[in-house]
Amino acid sequence: MTLTSEKSEQFSGLILLTGEDAPGLANALFETLSPFAVSIIDIDQIIINSRLILTVHIALNPAHQGAIEADLEAMASARNVDIASVFSYSPSITARPQLHKVLITSTKVHPRYLAAVTACIKTLEGNIEDINRNGVDPVEIVLYVSGVDAAVLTSTLQQIPAEAGTTIAVG
Repeated sequence: MTLTSEKSEQFSGLILLTGEDAPGLANALFETLSPFAVSIIDIDQIIINSRLILTVHIALNPAHQGAIEADLEAMASARNVDIASVFSYSPSITARPQLHKVLITSTKVHPRYLAAVTACIKTLEGNIEDINRNGVDPVEIVLYVSGVDAAVLTSTLQQIPAEAGTTIAVG
């Protein structure tokens, strides 16, 4: 791995694997990366409607980029998935900011309600770091928000007109 001390930068790669979800896809990706001197910086995976989206951010030696790309393409072809990767120097990873959990519970979530919630967060100059669906009946959507005071976020979100069967809470 290469770190440039004067700028606290590292050479890194962002890998995106997408395709029909199947057992062993994450394992195939990690097995492909295992022969190289890389380290995992960040990782996230979602599955929606049997479709997998797996992202992995790695730190690596720039000399290994070509070999990693070739091995990733071979793995993608063998497993019938799509792989995209971007390699560059980037700032070294920093600690995640403090996150506030915004829980939306509803019998039916309409886009206009999520538009109102996300507009409030944008107005407060907050950032949505992560979004997950945790429940189905009722639907539970969790937004993890940074860059805003919890009390201000709560107060602002309470001003959104209520939708039937929908509640919102900040934790």
